[in-house]
Amino acid sequence: MKFDDILEKEAGEFGPYQKKIYVLVCLPAVIAAFLTLLPVFILAVPKHRCHLPELANDTYAVQSVWHQQLINASIPWKKDEYDDRWELSQCHIFNDEDEKPGTVWKESEYNRNTSQSECNEWVFDESEYITAVTDYKMVCKNSILKSHFIMITFCGSFLGAFITGSFSDLFGRKLVFVSSLLVAMVATVVQVLSPFYWLFLASRFVLGLSGSGVFSVSFVYIMEVVGPSYRMFAGIFIELFWCAGLFLLVGAAYWIRYWRYLVAAMSFPALLFISYIWIIPESPRWLISRGKYDQAEKVLQKIAKSNKRQIPEGLLEDTFKEEKNSDTKKEAAKVWRLFSHRILLFRTLIIAFNRFALDLTYYGISLNIGHLSGNLYLNYTLSSVVETLATICVLLLIFRLGRRPLYGGSMVISAAGFLFSSLPIFFGESDDSKFSVALVMVGKFGVSAAYAIIYVYCSEIFPTSVRSSAMALMYISGMIGGVISPYVVGMSESMGERMGAAFPMIVFGSVSLVAGLLSLLLPETKDKVMPEYIKDAVHFGNHDSSSLVV
Repeated sequence: MKFDDILEKEAGEFGPYQKKIYVLVCLPAVIAAFLTLLPVFILAVPKHRCHLPELANDTYAVQSVWHQQLINASIPWKKDEYDDRWELSQCHIFNDEDEKPGTVWKESEYNRNTSQSECNEWVFDESEYITAVTDYKMVCKNSILKSHFIMITFCGSFLGAFITGSFSDLFGRKLVFVSSLLVAMVATVVQVLSPFYWLFLASRFVLGLSGSGVFSVSFVYIMEVVGPSYRMFAGIFIELFWCAGLFLLVGAAYWIRYWRYLVAAMSFPALLFISYIWIIPESPRWLISRGKYDQAEKVLQKIAKSNKRQIPEGLLEDTFKEEKNSDTKKEAAKVWRLFSHRILLFRTLIIAFNRFALDLTYYGISLNIGHLSGNLYLNYTLSSVVETLATICVLLLIFRLGRRPLYGGSMVISAAGFLFSSLPIFFGESDDSKFSVALVMVGKFGVSAAYAIIYVYCSEIFPTSVRSSAMALMYISGMIGGVISPYVVGMSESMGERMGAAFPMIVFGSVSLVAGLLSLLLPETKDKVMPEYIKDAVHFGNHDSSSLVV
């Protein structure tokens, strides 16, 4: 009897004890949301201008009439592309060495023909918030440093997925889970105290490395203690814990306006989860795989008792033998065989591109909410509401509509929202910015829904013999999209205001559209028996008249 059969027929699939464990293991997804989306607030760009070299104690706030006159004489003005307003340049200063302090320029003279240069020092408006951008001067010609910060997080996550995955197989889910939290805590302390940008960057790399372990190990643990009939629900419902983290983060960010305090406040609750060493059991499936039958039996008997059932003696020994034989067969199939057949090659490439598109789009828009017009906190809250609604819609519809139409439709909705949001930016006035933000939220709804589906959809298409390796390949594809996403937004900062605002939306929309259309070539997996081996995967969906890849 296989392990899934024990849960399904003997112990129970999702009883009270499993539900308690499920909630406890899902709670760290809240912390994962904190750690992932913190850059939205700690990299927010406050108003700024060049530091006046004549004034050692220069501040963004105007100190006196003389100070205002000195600003007017030293800082060039530029016209806003939307409403023709004149505003101080944020990155340039006049080169006039013979300029007399106190000169007041009329509006018609703001754009006078005087040489300008980029400055190396800035003063920031600290009335709304103080962010890492302020401390590490990540503006103007240094704005690429923000993209590096986000990129290094994904690099850490990329490496962490391999390390934590291997370690959790060797040492157990619980130990790696708690260890990842401890490493994340140390990295957080370093980040809060870091006086230098390179140390700030290094701490974020370690945070990305350990943070990926927190969420991925949680997800694997859930899949191993919940019966097969409930895994679809359990795998999607965990996203709502992530959404809860989004709302808690914006609430904390609204009240805590200094970025170092915010990072500390959002990270220290992770200390509570160290108690999981004593509270939650080790994964019974992992215990069986390591031959620890007595410990596995205790966990499974607790599950069975909560479901008012009893597991026959000696059953676990037989289960271990079957699992071991099954693992041997799985190891015989190499992941490269996914590329050995035309159908599998097409499906693998399509899914890989979709994972790339999802991470590029989801993180591209989620981590750069601050680039949208309007209030940062309001836009972030709207984005979180939209993501929560998308996850709920997926839970309600995926068992009725199936995976392919719901996923493909979500990607097309995402594409439409992002592409149409660029129209008010190009052709509208400043009053149309709210309409553009609304369309961006439509796009966020689509990509969030698709993200909630993709893990389950992929796992059902790939054969059991190479499923883990195939999912790792898909994860790599996604991380490439995540690494690129901040630079797509960063490139827009070197463009004009209108083109700069529209460029990321055009990229996200175009990529989502191509990915969504390609996904329609994949087979439907609803109510289908998942393929076990490569030969099963080749024929999987061939009798589905709606599948275009046959």
